[in-house]
Amino acid sequence: MWHKIFDYFFWFIQPASILAHADKVFGYSSVGLLIVGVIFRVAAAMSTNKIDRKLFLKFWHLAVTLGISGLIWFGLRFENTPIFAERYWFGLIILIGLIWAAFVLKYLTFEYRAEKQEFARELVKNKYLPRAK
Repeated sequence: MWHKIFDYFFWFIQPASILAHADKVFGYSSVGLLIVGVIFRVAAAMSTNKIDRKLFLKFWHLAVTLGISGLIWFGLRFENTPIFAERYWFGLIILIGLIWAAFVLKYLTFEYRAEKQEFARELVKNKYLPRAK
């Protein structure tokens, strides 16, 4: 199946009315993304640090959006809708997900550590500031 991914005809021909193995893999991967999204949401809810929660929610939004979009495509493919059942729509979903993931990873690489250090500094500063009684 993996050699088909780079084949032009795999993405742009009208697929058969029966679900192919690749279509089932795309559907299962969408369900997997939804499960990963739920895991990130639970991790965000359990996180005590608001910066970590922000990171988990970024991954949650990515996974849930891609999972739901993939399942909508799979439903259209299962019903064999002529225009939307073509595989290039799922390829477009994958491409959007990769671009979105690049922005999340850019945040993780460049901004997350600085925000976390600033948050830790604020906690220490607020700990020693006098409070009104």
